[in-house]
Amino acid sequence: MKKFGAKVKHYRELAGLTQEQLAEKCECSAQTISGTETGYSFPSSKTLFNISFALNTPLVYFFNFDDDKNVTNNELYTVLNNALKKMDLNQREMLLKIIKAIVE
Repeated sequence: MKKFGAKVKHYRELAGLTQEQLAEKCECSAQTISGTETGYSFPSSKTLFNISFALNTPLVYFFNFDDDKNVTNNELYTVLNNALKKMDLNQREMLLKIIKAIVE
């Protein structure tokens, strides 16, 4: 359960959410999220699906316990997707210019 909880925390942090914010999105308590992340408890199936949805992360990612310290394409997608949701049009255009400058 500790490895699972560490994954939840990892993807929550990638999404830029606090435990309280994730709990609100999942319609559960911050204590539920805390207990899950520390491995003290395991969420109900409803909360588990809500966590997956709120973090825009497929459930299977939470159960991948391989040594994946490098950023995966899926993690990169999650970070970029969450960042884009928070940006206005000007910020998105600036990000696009930065990306183009890096890859060219």
